[in-house]
Amino acid sequence: MPETDHPLKRLVELAPDVFAAWLLGVPVVRAVSRKDELIPTDDQVDADFILQVTLMDGRVIILHIEFQALGSNRPMPLRMLDYHVRIYIQQRTYTVMSYVIYLGGAGAHDTGVHSLVDVHGNVTVAWQYGVVHLWKMTSEELLALDKPTLAVLIGQTKITNPERDLRQALRRINEHTSGELRELLFSELLLLCTDEEIAAMARQIFKQDYGLPEPPILTLTRREGREEGREEALITMTLRLLTRRFGALPEEVVAQVRGLGSAGLLELADALLDFTQSRDLTDWLAAHYPTRGSAVS
Repeated sequence: MPETDHPLKRLVELAPDVFAAWLLGVPVVRAVSRKDELIPTDDQVDADFILQVTLMDGRVIILHIEFQALGSNRPMPLRMLDYHVRIYIQQRTYTVMSYVIYLGGAGAHDTGVHSLVDVHGNVTVAWQYGVVHLWKMTSEELLALDKPTLAVLIGQTKITNPERDLRQALRRINEHTSGELRELLFSELLLLCTDEEIAAMARQIFKQDYGLPEPPILTLTRREGREEGREEALITMTLRLLTRRFGALPEEVVAQVRGLGSAGLLELADALLDFTQSRDLTDWLAAHYPTRGSAVS
């Protein structure tokens, strides 16, 4: 997965209920991660997201979401079959629904409907999942969903009128969110503008319309600038995400995170997407840096 992988995962983590309602097409009461609860450690499924979703009518379902760009060696249909069966085995009381969100030209021929046949042409296994070709969606279609969180995805769509549509997406985030959430959504929108010209225009609009400097996380993806500045931005964002997940962190944990270095910070930023409790952070730090282990209260 390219550089969009982490922003997309962070985005679902910030608003799982919004993504669940969008994909399922029905109102959602809440959506929470169930990945670690559903899959035992000796049979780990490397799925992007597994959510337990409560619908407005009280029904509870399991929603599995995958993001996929170009470059995967294993066919997505077989991966989805594998994931679906293993998730279903663990939670037979719930309906399991799966969706693939394709990025950057991937999955052009995937309809989400597949089957295997025997030598006589008889279907032996049939399965299906929802497919969203985000790169085929126009910016107007995305904005018509009227969800500030989903507007963040505009850089992955076909933008017909860049200046107008980017400005509208940024305006929706500004008007309907606030504080740290607004800053994070701004950051993710700019990071997900992977086309250099679109990204430059988005940064210019961001500065002109709101008079703000680039969010700190953007320095992580810029080649220019000092390495020290990029590492400090990564430290800031990592600590912010950890604090958002677990609350105030002990001083020794903050010191550990600050001492990880760029490579270690990137590993932690990847790993924390799967953390469900403070003990996961403790165990990760102890495993990677055993001489510095400490507990998160």
